[in-house]
Amino acid sequence: MKSFLRRVLAVSVVGACAAALGILGVPAAVAAIQQAALDASAQSFELTSATSPAAARMPTSPERDDFTITQYAVVQWPLDPSTPISSLFGPRSCEGCSTMHSGIDFTPGAGVPIAAIADGVVVGSTVIDGSWGEHLVIEHDIDGVTYRSSYAHMQWGSSPFAIGDTVQRGEIIGRVGNTGQSYGAHLHFTIQNSAGTFINPLPWMREHVNI
Repeated sequence: MKSFLRRVLAVSVVGACAAALGILGVPAAVAAIQQAALDASAQSFELTSATSPAAARMPTSPERDDFTITQYAVVQWPLDPSTPISSLFGPRSCEGCSTMHSGIDFTPGAGVPIAAIADGVVVGSTVIDGSWGEHLVIEHDIDGVTYRSSYAHMQWGSSPFAIGDTVQRGEIIGRVGNTGQSYGAHLHFTIQNSAGTFINPLPWMREHVNI
């Protein structure tokens, strides 16, 4: 009988303790949640762009000094790019002509306007009795590299430019003619590199023309 009473009393004490813990636990849990919310709120006000994880993942805007402007030369064909070519650059064999052709010959027809391929300065012009007849040589700065373009066998008096004149890309510099050592109206067009060496103008133009 005493043993049974002790068991009942033990169960009652345990139940009472559990009830007390339950009663006390609810307000304590609510208080803990409220305190956690206050702590989180306080911490959110303390976050800065330097300490915020989200801000750390965001890319920063570059300073104005980080921007650079890239300039490049605008280059075009001296004639319509579909103009026929009668003679290419390089060695050739023909009566009365040079064995090494320094440029390419365009044949658009007499009197067709010729345009400067790029901005530049005139550094060479017609020499009476010269093999190129009426011609113009223009020096260009193409993306920081010096080149010269030449336009030969133009009509007499068709070029309004002289040595030292500034020429704009696309400006008409003369008309297709048959002057100098020429056997038909055509434009003899050449490109020279910074060393003054004639190079094949056709691949050079295909690489540099950008309009």
